[in-house]
Amino acid sequence: MKISLIVEGDSDRLLLLEQQDWFNALGIEVEIVPTDGKINMIKKAKNFYKIAFFHQGVDFIIFLPDQNSDLCALVTRQKIGMDTQEKSVTIVLKRELEAWILADGNSIRDSIELQYSPSGITDTISNPKQNLHSLLKRKLDHFPTTLEAISCVKSYFSIERAANNNQSARRFKDFVENLSRDAS
Repeated sequence: MKISLIVEGDSDRLLLLEQQDWFNALGIEVEIVPTDGKINMIKKAKNFYKIAFFHQGVDFIIFLPDQNSDLCALVTRQKIGMDTQEKSVTIVLKRELEAWILADGNSIRDSIELQYSPSGITDTISNPKQNLHSLLKRKLDHFPTTLEAISCVKSYFSIERAANNNQSARRFKDFVENLSRDAS
């Protein structure tokens, strides 16, 4: 089975590319397409959908926008507007990708080489990017860029561990695993 993940940017792509072994174990070939931001994802969602199915031959497409300041995940999903399309779903990253990373205590602990464990579910952290960058500053002695932060943690990150402390990561993990089972 081949799926296309439509993500906001290069940092999302970097982190998800590192999960290739997990996708392979599920028998899933993955194409990860950065959209250069949420606004672009919203504007061009139908084009990304058409390209994925008609030019890349994917079996399913998953849009992965950050919720950011949207009132709720439903608002974000409505903005993307692709849930009614066949073989398409939008799974909103609550609040943003960095909340998934913060949910995987091992990835933080191993990347900064200091004690860290998530304090409960990370979906509700108001500024996960700020939190992650502050943690990484301990190791780097400077406030990292988003790509630098992702580069520090990507090889330690596990979707399966993040799913234990983040509901949107769990939703993504469960959805992909169900797709894999249904394809078998």
